[in-house]
Amino acid sequence: MIDTVHRFIQIRRSRKTMKTRKPGYGREKADPRISRALLYIRENLDEELSLGKIGDMSGMSRFHFHRLFLSCTGITLNRFIQQARLKRASLQLVFNKPNRVIDIALQVGFEHPESFSRAFKQLYGQAPSTFRRQPDWEKWWLVQYSSNQQCQRTKNMQVEIIDFPETTVAAIEHKGPEHLTYKSSMKFIQWRQENGVRPDNGKTFGIHYTDPRNTFPEDYRMDICVSVNSPIRENPHGVINKVIPACRCAVTRHVGSRDNVTAAEYLVYEWLPDSGEMLGDFPIFFHYVNVGPDVREHEMITDVYLPLK
Repeated sequence: MIDTVHRFIQIRRSRKTMKTRKPGYGREKADPRISRALLYIRENLDEELSLGKIGDMSGMSRFHFHRLFLSCTGITLNRFIQQARLKRASLQLVFNKPNRVIDIALQVGFEHPESFSRAFKQLYGQAPSTFRRQPDWEKWWLVQYSSNQQCQRTKNMQVEIIDFPETTVAAIEHKGPEHLTYKSSMKFIQWRQENGVRPDNGKTFGIHYTDPRNTFPEDYRMDICVSVNSPIRENPHGVINKVIPACRCAVTRHVGSRDNVTAAEYLVYEWLPDSGEMLGDFPIFFHYVNVGPDVREHEMITDVYLPLK
């Protein structure tokens, strides 16, 4: 049984000043017009995007849209678009090795490799080729969270209660700062590739023992898993056999970036208190419905399972 101190909804106190509160407390609610604009940008990163075009689409003057966008995200529209494109490029560099750097640059809207390399190094502190070989995930993670770029409103979601079947999984255990989960993912992907476990083979899960927003970095824990039909052999990557037990779960679906799975917050902090249900003994876990280097952020589908009594 997982100790309750390791549960997703645990609230840790810092040695002096960390207060108990819901993650995201104090965050300004997003204007729905900005949320629609962000979604449009992420869905059209391959297209020409401009302040005039997006401002007109949102039904606001360019001046008002620019001011509201800056207030919400903390950066200008052009900077946001460039960061979104470079983020896509960074993940392609690491997780889609057959793609040449020049092809990735073109795919994310840079006409010249020199301008791509310059912008990439300015943002991440590494040249694209260096990042591909040895990514600095800590710097990468800080860039993603340097400003409140999500600007999303948690909306009412459809929740079902289902009986989740016992599932045998091959898992790699991650413990430590959240930004290093990508390093663990790389090891797990290497194991999958060496053992012929393609993205469409098995179901990919993330088991979240702690919430990084209210857990000390060194105590953050999660497992990255894939369902398997039989136990796996011992291997140098540290992938081991585990089981997600049969359990009664509340489940809801999140569509979009996995950097901020708002469905998890909704289940834990909004749906659960009003449901009359009680938490089960297994931690919250995610089913990453579609995985692989070709899945774009706005297309990502994540089913969130909250075990119940």
